Amino acid sequence: MSTFDIETDVLREEGANFVSLGTTFGAASKKLQDDLAAQGEPWATDDLGELFGTFYTPVRDGMFTSMDSLGEQLQSMGHKLQDMARKYDSSDLENVHTLTTTYV
Repeated sequence: MSTFDIETDVLREEGANFVSLGTTFGAASKKLQDDLAAQGEPWATDDLGELFGTFYTPVRDGMFTSMDSLGEQLQSMGHKLQDMARKYDSSDLENVHTLTTTYV
């Protein structure tokens, strides 16, 4: 029979790291979006610039959507790791209680 150990403190800590990473990444994404928005569309003053904008704008917008989603997903993974740690701890305590009340 195989056994395994879960280090719930490590799960909680790494969960917090993922939440922090997602928050930091989200803030960096927002700053990039704000900085680029402040620049406007300086290329739009001539035909070649308009052509550039035709290709650049949808790619940029897709990138922003992906970056925002990545930040949110990193945070979500962190919260799920922390929830997993709580559930393991709760399950262990419940098992200890069951065993001590049943066999003691």
